[in-house]
Amino acid sequence: MKKVTLDKKQIIKSIKNTLLVILGTFIIALGTELFILPASLVTGGLAGIAVCFKYGEANIDSEFVITVATVLLFFLGLIFLGWRFSAKTLVSTITYPISLYLIKWIVAELDFLLIFNSPSLSGHTPIMVLLSSLFGGVLVGAGCATTFLGGGSSGGVDIVAFILCKYIKKLKSSQGIFIMDSAIVIAGFLFNPEHDFALCLEGVLSAFVAAIVIDKVFIGNSKMFVANIITDKCDEITDDIINKIDRTTTLFSVIGGYTKNDKKMIMVSFSMNEYNELVRIVYQRDRSAFMTISRAHEIKGEGFEPLGDSNEGS
Repeated sequence: MKKVTLDKKQIIKSIKNTLLVILGTFIIALGTELFILPASLVTGGLAGIAVCFKYGEANIDSEFVITVATVLLFFLGLIFLGWRFSAKTLVSTITYPISLYLIKWIVAELDFLLIFNSPSLSGHTPIMVLLSSLFGGVLVGAGCATTFLGGGSSGGVDIVAFILCKYIKKLKSSQGIFIMDSAIVIAGFLFNPEHDFALCLEGVLSAFVAAIVIDKVFIGNSKMFVANIITDKCDEITDDIINKIDRTTTLFSVIGGYTKNDKKMIMVSFSMNEYNELVRIVYQRDRSAFMTISRAHEIKGEGFEPLGDSNEGS
């Protein structure tokens, strides 16, 4: 009877997570279709690539470019990163292109949704582009955060970054993503016939706003975490944590409550920027590891905020 109840809970959780990923992906598409693409903002990611293809005589349909790139990158991830990773991006891979075309059709039917047609702010005026960068960033950030809350991944060019990290051991995932997005922004500036630097900066602003929203929605106010990792690969994971994210660890001897087997547990404190890298380290070293991650209200000491003067308050 207990097993059946547990299965039902797992099914409900899976459905909830899938719906969160679908909702998050739709919100990303909404921000992209209503603001990013109409304003020709190169913010990085697939939308940035699509804007680059709009320049010149080709003027290829942005939604088509995003659809092709999404599918190609999914299979690229499947080949180089495996099916476990690709499974997290599958829902977004299907939902994102469909959402883009659906929103495009709705906008065509309801013309007032296209803000660039506003009588008071007609055309690509500076204020219109600025508003698009802000609102587009908010929606894309909220969508990404919702997708993460559902345990999914938006995939896209991040897949290329993760592949680079896989084969370049010293490269962190955050660095790989930054490199990819920077390359797309630079390409957008070079491919733009007018080389509009202001438009380039507004694309960067939009990406920055998206990052802030992800921080607030997905991470919350705290930027510090504590992870407890029970693993049979204690030495390897500890070495990677020290060498790759420059954090030290505390090791505990623990006993499994069910198996009664002796185990080792790693405790490590880390920042938000190191979150994905830590998960990647554990995943690569021991896929059967058990890891809990909790948000820390405050961490003080070496490598974090200083403890302060010991005479304070005396």
